[in-house]
Amino acid sequence: MLESNISARWHGEEPLDLMTLALDVVESLVGLEARDQAERELFALERALAEELEGMVAPLHLLPCLYDGLGLAGDSDTFFSIDNCLMSRVLARRQGIPVSLGILLIHLCRRFGVEAEGINFPGHFLVRIWSEEEGAIVDPFTGQPLSRNDIERLLRGAQGNLARLTPQHLKGAEDSDILARLLNVTKAAFINERQFGKALACSELLLRLKPDCPFERRDRGFLYEQLDCGRLAADDFEFFIQHRPDDPIADVLKAQIAGLDMSPKILH
Repeated sequence: MLESNISARWHGEEPLDLMTLALDVVESLVGLEARDQAERELFALERALAEELEGMVAPLHLLPCLYDGLGLAGDSDTFFSIDNCLMSRVLARRQGIPVSLGILLIHLCRRFGVEAEGINFPGHFLVRIWSEEEGAIVDPFTGQPLSRNDIERLLRGAQGNLARLTPQHLKGAEDSDILARLLNVTKAAFINERQFGKALACSELLLRLKPDCPFERRDRGFLYEQLDCGRLAADDFEFFIQHRPDDPIADVLKAQIAGLDMSPKILH
């Protein structure tokens, strides 16, 4: 279950900035106290970065100040940990994975007057940062600019040796799509740690972004099944079958529905 209903404002008239959305996720999944602590950590990091950048040109020096001077880094040792997904933990540790670090990097760039945007690249979130007139594509996991060859290697690693880089791969992403990517990796981290209730909460947030998405409803159904909520799982599976009748998994779900325990359950 969600700890807060803060995500109800996501469809309001006023657009929310990307960091606010990431902190909404923290509040929704962990609670207001964790969000408050994250905001204090963020303020401290902004103040420290301002001191590092004093007298420097921000577009040229922000990355080395942030990664070398203030220790922002990718976490290779526990890459799939929930600590690398929740912004409260990312800020406390100054470590994360490409999408969480990317959101932080975009926020800090904008905070210091540097134009930046996220790229939902296959398998590895990237950030485009403008320095003077040209935009450089940066790996937020390392803080290093990437050459075209580097980017092509990332693409082949995600999609195979026959994959070819196109302009579509490097298109700037909407904040809502970046948030969905963060929620998907957070959900996967909770599933990996067998915290199915928290994973279900991630699904609920994803459905706030895409209320009628059959694939999100299908995935939520699998989580309901893990939590022994057969009737709720069946409802989501039936929604998927109705909207994607030709999908190969539809027949699998029909058989799955037949084997579900439909007795009422209470989610805590």
